[in-house]
Amino acid sequence: MPFDDDIVVDDSCDEFPFAGTYEGGTVGSFCADIVPLFEDGQWYIYEASADKPVTYHEPCVRGHVPLTYNSAAGGKYGSFVQTDRVLDTESFNVTVTD
Repeated sequence: MPFDDDIVVDDSCDEFPFAGTYEGGTVGSFCADIVPLFEDGQWYIYEASADKPVTYHEPCVRGHVPLTYNSAAGGKYGSFVQTDRVLDTESFNVTVTD
């Protein structure tokens, strides 16, 4: 359910673990729905809906992010898989940096 542009401009959903991994591809309704917002120089995470509270026991997270961020992240992931020749069932780590 997309948000109005005053909350997330051009809202789209992106999931973690990535849908292209064996850990990903979970039915979206099982995911914690969050809205990450950069405020006062740091990131804050909010529940996307009071009707669906985050329990921290969900198998995945679905973030409401601008479509440009979603597309950029998907492109980076796809490039990584091809460039680094990640094989099916091969493990890799994700590190978040500034």
